[in-house]
Formats: sequence, structure tokens, C-alpha cells
Amino acid sequence: MLLSLKKGSLKPDCGGNIGIGFSSIFWNTAWTMGQAPHTLGILCNPRHPALADFPTEYYSNWQWWDAMSHSNAIILNSLSSEIKPIVRVIDDWVTNRPLALIFELKVGKGKLLVSGIDFSQDMDKRPEANQLLFSLKKYMSSKSFNPTVSAPASTVKNIIQE
Repeated sequence: MLLSLKKGSLKPDCGGNIGIGFSSIFWNTAWTMGQAPHTLGILCNPRHPALADFPTEYYSNWQWWDAMSHSNAIILNSLSSEIKPIVRVIDDWVTNRPLALIFELKVGKGKLLVSGIDFSQDMDKRPEANQLLFSLKKYMSSKSFNPTVSAPASTVKNIIQE
């Protein structure tokens, strides 16, 4: 199952108050009095099978602009310290929180791919998001999709605002 979180749907203490960004290290919250953005891009493994059909390097590049503009950074502390994100959000060096954009979990007997990227809004105008979604869906239908970290459904539900 894919859980695509609508932008702004996370509780503030789970990442809902993090202004995701694409900035360099020069701009940081210590110098801007906490002004967004609060993050410094992404890190990922371009060879991860979830990204096999989404051209990427290991760092933020322009194909990530759309995804990051329509996303939430998820604070992993509220879920599990064992999660190894498929796509990690780099937090500002002042706060240095463990953040994720995409990760996977075993929930009960099922498998869950969690995406802080909103794959429901204006998809007809977002070719990069469509390609990333295609790649994620292809991964989820493969034998490679086999999460090892478990979390109860209630823990996952608890990060979302009602």
C-alpha cells in the first residue's frame, strides 16, 4: 500500500511545521530567525529499486523540485529509529532532526510505502511527480519491496492530523 500524505497533513510535532526547501547551507534558520525553508535538500541511493525508473543522483537536483514543493518532511523519531529512508530530507544544521520523504514499513501483515510527497494534487500538471509515482508503484509490485522495520498502524496514523 502507498500512503501519500497531502501537503500540510502531518501533525506539527511529526514534521507538519517544517518548511521543506532546496536551499544551500548558506541559508539556515540561525541566520534567518527560523524563516522557512528549514531543510537543505535530499539524499538518496539512486540505485535503490524504488528509484529505478526515476532518474536521479544521490542529492537534490531539479527533478526533485516538484516533489519537494508538494511535500512534508516526516520526523522519523515519532515512528522508529530503525527506519532507513529511501529518500532522506537533510535538516538544517541547527535542528538536525532525522527526516524522511519516502520510507517503507511493515504494518501488521502488510507492506506500506510512506511518501511525504502529495501524489493527489494537480498530477496532470506534474510530469516529474508522475514519473516518481510510476517508479514507486513498479517497486511496490516487485519482490524487492520487502520492508524489514515494523510499526503498528496506530503509530503511523498518529503522525497525521485529523
